[in-house]
Amino acid sequence: MSLDLFTTDRPDDDLHPSFINVRDNPRMGPAKAQLMEIAATMVDPDGNLVEQFQTYGFDARTFEIYLHALFRAEGHQVDRAHDRPDFIISRDGITVAVEAVTANPPPGPGFRPYKHVYLDPPKTRADAEAYLRNEVAIKMGSPLFSKLSKKYWTLPHVQNLPFVIAIESFHGDASLTISSSNLSDYLFGLHHRHSFDENGNLIIGVDQVLEHKGSKTIPSGFFRLPGAENVSAVLFSNAGTIPKFGRIGHEGRYRSSHVRMVRSGTCYDHDPNAVMASVFAYEVGDERIPAEPWRQGSVLIHNPYAIRPLPPEWLGAGSEENLSDEGNAVMTWRDHFLPYMSQTRLFRGEAPDSVIAEQIQNDIHMLQFGQALSQDWNW
Repeated sequence: MSLDLFTTDRPDDDLHPSFINVRDNPRMGPAKAQLMEIAATMVDPDGNLVEQFQTYGFDARTFEIYLHALFRAEGHQVDRAHDRPDFIISRDGITVAVEAVTANPPPGPGFRPYKHVYLDPPKTRADAEAYLRNEVAIKMGSPLFSKLSKKYWTLPHVQNLPFVIAIESFHGDASLTISSSNLSDYLFGLHHRHSFDENGNLIIGVDQVLEHKGSKTIPSGFFRLPGAENVSAVLFSNAGTIPKFGRIGHEGRYRSSHVRMVRSGTCYDHDPNAVMASVFAYEVGDERIPAEPWRQGSVLIHNPYAIRPLPPEWLGAGSEENLSDEGNAVMTWRDHFLPYMSQTRLFRGEAPDSVIAEQIQNDIHMLQFGQALSQDWNW
């Protein structure tokens, strides 16, 4: 029986505000339709996916639906017959178990809708650096360690299979703007720094990191923890969100006259000496822009110590990271356009072209201004 995400007899006070927005806002029509299409291909062994999607588990269950869409788009057979882990996926004679987890804010009263901007941004370079190097590792390390402790690889239907943990972070304001680099540093127990030689060529240096100190202290190097050799890789995404469903729906069969969308953000700069990301902005659905694949925004970080490693590019992530023989993280990618983060602004469907063009220019200018500030900090 397919899942019906949006039928409920609960009063609105019992529903997550983000769920209500997707259900009732005409501008969310493409996202709603795309979610319904994917959910119709899913089964729910726990029996609580719909309830949690509508209430306290909105972000986590959206991420789970996104993963289902990603795996199917990349040609995997998806088995959800078991209540744990979340997915058993198969392709080309290889079968892998995948468990999904999200990093969440501390428990509090009522619903806590995710905020896409920093309400209290770091005030200094030292504050920002401490947050990215330590607090991000702590916030994502905690749910990863929790999943490690459950020893999914000992389950009869998981034994002898590669095991992957998929993670997305909703731990705080604007946490979806964080790229995979801070997570991979924590997983490998490294810190990457850059400098330039006398000819202006970029030099990457690597330092070993033993621990992360912030709201608490945790050891660095998740892949070196006891038992972590059973984790083949960690799949990171900051794109398993409602805007992703909206963009793909609007670019495809669910294009709506009720909405226009502008997407902007930062992306990989292919200049080998670049230390800052490039910036981009465009209208979603512009025929000159290639359609967005589900894999965009996903990064598979391979465990160099795994006893059951994954073949390169088998899972279908947008990019992959491996530890090189020299001891630093090396990225490979499937697509030339590789966004690190993005935001999507919604406009009424009758918004004039001049408004959309102005928003695109404003977003580019603001992103470039932010990049200039970051460069002045010289991280």
